[in-house]
Amino acid sequence: MKKILLGVLSIAVFLLSIAARAAAPVRVMILDGESGGTYHNWRVTTQVLKRELDEVGLFEVEVVTAPPADGDFSKFRPHWGKYDVIVFNYDAPDERWPAELKASFENYMRNGGGMVTVHAADNAFPGWRAFNEMIGVGGWRGRDEKSGPHWYFSNGKLVSDDKPGKAGHHGLRRPFKMTAQDVDHVHHERVAQSLDAPRGRALRQPARAGDEHDRAGDGVLRSGKRWDRFG
Repeated sequence: MKKILLGVLSIAVFLLSIAARAAAPVRVMILDGESGGTYHNWRVTTQVLKRELDEVGLFEVEVVTAPPADGDFSKFRPHWGKYDVIVFNYDAPDERWPAELKASFENYMRNGGGMVTVHAADNAFPGWRAFNEMIGVGGWRGRDEKSGPHWYFSNGKLVSDDKPGKAGHHGLRRPFKMTAQDVDHVHHERVAQSLDAPRGRALRQPARAGDEHDRAGDGVLRSGKRWDRFG
């Protein structure tokens, strides 16, 4: 539950930066319906996300639940354009969505739509190139160096590492420090420059012990006409 609440706080900060500049409530879709395993309880996560966003009073939140893994996706056609931002609490393999559905979401993003990925949502659709460009950082579901480089900060500089390795790994849980790399970006307007987080996980470390590299835990990237938040 602590992990969920920490994610909600980060999402709320990002959405608040949008709401602060909007005259009308920000229209939010929470997309759910599947996760990569029972250890990610998407039903509970959605309840927490919606309650927290509703309490702020700046958002109009609607939950859209995709069909189950064995369901019929031919009639699943969300009206993406009704929303300012889609909050992905959804993790499915490549074959789950038909090409038409993927194309409709790409078009929404290309034309100014917003997107927030919640925790394991960036595990979804490993072979969907456009989705991987939207999320910026992803792992699991067979991703490796062929899916993209391993990004990290070293001595204050962003490094692209193409060495072989699986993209996705749970390392030791231990205290770590988060430091903003771009304090002038709008995403950090409501966030302190540096804060202590309760625990962390090292990625792509066979010894499960971490190393000296600093990894992106939360951030934004440009996709289409808008900024997307990942973390």
